[in-house]
This record gives sequence, structure tokens and C-alpha cells, in this order.
Amino acid sequence: MKYLFRITYLFFAIVLFSACEDVIKVNVDPGPERLIVDAFVNNLPEKQVIRLTKSIPYFAKSGSEPGVEGATVAIVDTTNGGLKIFNFSDSGNGNYIFKPNAITGDTFTVDHNYVLIVVEGGDTLISLSRMQPTAPIDSLHITAEDGNTVGFKKGNYVELKANDLKGYGNTYWIKTFVNDTFRNRVFDINLAYDMTQTPNNQDGGEFIWPIRYGAINDFGNPGKTGTKVRVEIHSITLETYYYLNLIISENQNGGLFATPPTNIGSNIFNFNQQKKRAVGGFFNVAAVSRKEVTLP
Repeated sequence: MKYLFRITYLFFAIVLFSACEDVIKVNVDPGPERLIVDAFVNNLPEKQVIRLTKSIPYFAKSGSEPGVEGATVAIVDTTNGGLKIFNFSDSGNGNYIFKPNAITGDTFTVDHNYVLIVVEGGDTLISLSRMQPTAPIDSLHITAEDGNTVGFKKGNYVELKANDLKGYGNTYWIKTFVNDTFRNRVFDINLAYDMTQTPNNQDGGEFIWPIRYGAINDFGNPGKTGTKVRVEIHSITLETYYYLNLIISENQNGGLFATPPTNIGSNIFNFNQQKKRAVGGFFNVAAVSRKEVTLP
């Protein structure tokens, strides 16, 4: 009898709680539209892209941001009082492209100061950045795991062999590419402040394990034979370092005591007083070192 009572109670509990499942649609005020400027350029001898898009509502699908065409985009080298202009041409869909030319000297240079200028829809936007030197990469070391080590599936793993530059306050963004595809998820962002991940008194040594190994590899899907892995170390300004950390923090902002989501600040500003719309995004000019290996 007691068993029958429990079964009956469980049945009614399932029916009751199943009936209470309602889909709730949350209406969120999209807020005023913003112009988003993605201006991360570097000194590699390949085309440089600055992307202009319109902001989208919070619950909109990522990647659906409409591109902004018809703008004027340029970077000006102001080092030593000079005014060398790098014009970015509109290639459509919000992409503005500049092709470096080492023969004519049309390249970005370490320790030079740069000004980003964007003219769009009656707004003139400016930003400042300086190209910092980057840490050279000695090599990429490959380790084959047989699957018997706890936490390591069978496969090949890559370790970055590189040292932080001498002197306190160097900041880097270490990027990993697998078969030429950039691992660009938020939790793939791999930042270094000197040889560790945060400001400290350690300087000039080998990058710590989470930077040189932990963030380089996908432990759930280790590399297979023939896979190409490329690692790049991009120098970033201190402001860019904190900006990217804010992106990581905002992405992890969840749970019972989460703070309301908010727009992350920008180092791009409206030059004209009567701005037509707000702006977001960031500007950084990076020096890059890189190495590539093919897994055996």
C-alpha cells in the first residue's frame, strides 16, 4: 500500500510540475544604436582589416551585426612629428582593407605612435595607440600523450617556448590557429602580463604553464597527425589588456549574484561635439611573432 501511494504521489508531482513549464519571452529595450569599430591591426606582411558594424540587441544572434559601408578609415603615423597616412579602402560589408608594402615603407613599425581616424555618418572618431615590441618565439615543442596521464587524452600537444621581454609592464595576446582557423571563442583568449597572467613582480622569464601550454591546447580534442598549429604573440597596450579582460569577465558574469550586463568601454572617441551615435570597439597596433608546426 505504501509503495502504491509513493507511485501515485510521484505521478501527480510530475504532472503538476510539467504543467507549470511556460516559455517566457523577455522583451529587452535594444537601446540606442552604436557604431562598433574593430581596429586590431599588426605589422605582419598581409592585408590588414578594420571592421565597422552596427550594434545589435542583447539577445540577437552573435555574428548578425550589419556592416557599415561608405565610411572613411585611415591610420596616421605621427611619430617624430610626421604624418604618414595609411588609407583603408572600403571592400564592402563593413570591411576596410589596407595592404602593407615593405618596398615603399607602407608598414606599421615598433615604437611608433598611431592615430585611427574614422569618418562615418557625420561623426568623426579618433583613437590613439602605440606599437609595443613583442616577445620572440623560440620554438613550438610537440608532446605525444598515450592517454595514460590523468587529464590528457591520447594525441599530440603543443607547448610554446618563449620568454617575456625584459622590463616590467609588457602585455601580450597569445593567439592559437588550428589549420589556419583562429580559435576565437571568449574562453580561448590567452593574455599575459609579463610572464604571468596578472601584474606581479616576475619579469623576463618563461611564460607560465597556463599561458604556454594550458591555453594553447584543446584538451577535449587533442591534435591529430597532419594538423597544423600556429601560435602568434601579439603585443598589446595596457589598455587593450584590461579591455580584453573585461570581455572575459563579462562573459563569465552569471549565477545568482551576477551583476546586470553592461557595455564595455572603448578607447575610440567622438571628435565632434554633436555626435550622432555612440561608439564601441577598440584600437590596437600590434607587433607579432609567430611559429607553426605540423603534428606528426
